[in-house]
Amino acid sequence: MKKLVCFFLALILSLAFFCGCAGNADSDGSESRSGSGVKKTKNAAVTDSAKTDDKGGAEKSGIAAFLEDAAIGDRFTFGAFEQDSNAANGAEPVSWIVIRRDVGKTLVISEKVIGYMPFKQGTDEEKYPRSLYKDSDLRAYLNGDFYNGAFSGAEKEAILLSKITTEYKDEQYNILQYDTEDKVFVLSRDEAARYVSGVGNIVFGVPTKSVEEANPYRIESVSGVDGIESAVPWWLRDMGSDSARCAGYIPASSEQRRTYDQAVYDSLGVRPAMWIVYNESDMNAYAKGEIGPKEDEALNSKIAALKVGDKFEFGVCDKNPYKMDGYEPLTWTVLDEDDESFLIISDAYVGKSVFAQKNESGFGPDETSWAESYLREYINSEKYSEYLFTPQEKAKFIATHVVSTGEDDRTGGAATDDLLFVPDAAEIEKYLGGSAGIGYKYWLRSQSSWAPYIAYADAKGFVYSSSPTEEMGIRLMARIKK
Repeated sequence: MKKLVCFFLALILSLAFFCGCAGNADSDGSESRSGSGVKKTKNAAVTDSAKTDDKGGAEKSGIAAFLEDAAIGDRFTFGAFEQDSNAANGAEPVSWIVIRRDVGKTLVISEKVIGYMPFKQGTDEEKYPRSLYKDSDLRAYLNGDFYNGAFSGAEKEAILLSKITTEYKDEQYNILQYDTEDKVFVLSRDEAARYVSGVGNIVFGVPTKSVEEANPYRIESVSGVDGIESAVPWWLRDMGSDSARCAGYIPASSEQRRTYDQAVYDSLGVRPAMWIVYNESDMNAYAKGEIGPKEDEALNSKIAALKVGDKFEFGVCDKNPYKMDGYEPLTWTVLDEDDESFLIISDAYVGKSVFAQKNESGFGPDETSWAESYLREYINSEKYSEYLFTPQEKAKFIATHVVSTGEDDRTGGAATDDLLFVPDAAEIEKYLGGSAGIGYKYWLRSQSSWAPYIAYADAKGFVYSSSPTEEMGIRLMARIKK
């Protein structure tokens, strides 16, 4: 009799389990659409061999198989963390969203705000601390308590120890940067604008139940947003725009959804981000230049069909930096060609920058040229190009031998070899003539008659000169392979 009762109990439990699975679109492998319009895929823990560890998350083999074919906006669970204010039932799986794909690795961000804490707490001696992310309590928490508590040993192996570049301003308001090595981090302003805004509703910081119950007065209603009822502000890692004691953040709800600054000792939401490795050999070989990215046949065909005078889309740019509405396609014009390449120029400015940084006295250099400029270093940095171009697009660039002109006794400086550069005054005259205006002033690389002044084109395309420490638009030029 006991055996018969046990048999029926087992049968009932089995039926309940399978019915529950059938009602969960994320578990049975089918795709569904969330209210934000971002594709949601099946749980990564069951995409490969259905192996799970003691936390219920995906082992490395499972996550690697899932991310190999994952698209931007795909969701998956990985690791576990307390999110429902009920510690008795154990930690809940953490949901992540794919926001960038690279060769062998993928950048992801947590779907929800998993914590609420200060960026950095000041001591009695330092009540208002400087807001460098490298020294923050937030960074220590993410790479300490969160990392060690949320992931198993197998999961930790899949998380890349990444070089993270963060910008800050010195006393002269020069934009500088430093690198840290982190497993887990929060996004920068540029990363948030590039990878999160404009992709459905994932820019909004939806709180977990634990965060919501612990911070009821910081919850804002966003019921007018499709699929989201409430949100909280969440930290970025940049220093504040106007204060060394503030850090950037994304507001809970804002019509324009711009980034703002908050005092570092205040508490805001935490959305961890990290790079997960899905093909370590490809990632390492690509970093060493031993292999290129997978060919983009559509891109190859588009470039092969170009001719001088054509306009085409290549890369993306933030056309409205004052609004978190995502990046848009960047349009270029073909200026010239040879047997192997096209010379191209962007039809819009792609960000703003000074030509040269200020010195400790608050003044610019006595002499400068394109070869030694901050602007040249900045636009040829990995940080700048990764926001604008895919790996396939970056592979199209050819190093160009750049010669710059100067007026009177200024020579223009040494020639350089660059992947990206800005126009010279002679190139503006040769290729664009009276159509050089783009509605905003932008730097040229030519030296003007008065040192250390540098040439620029005004909104209508007329050439003038300015101190190199002024901030102006960046209009890009480059050569790409046919």
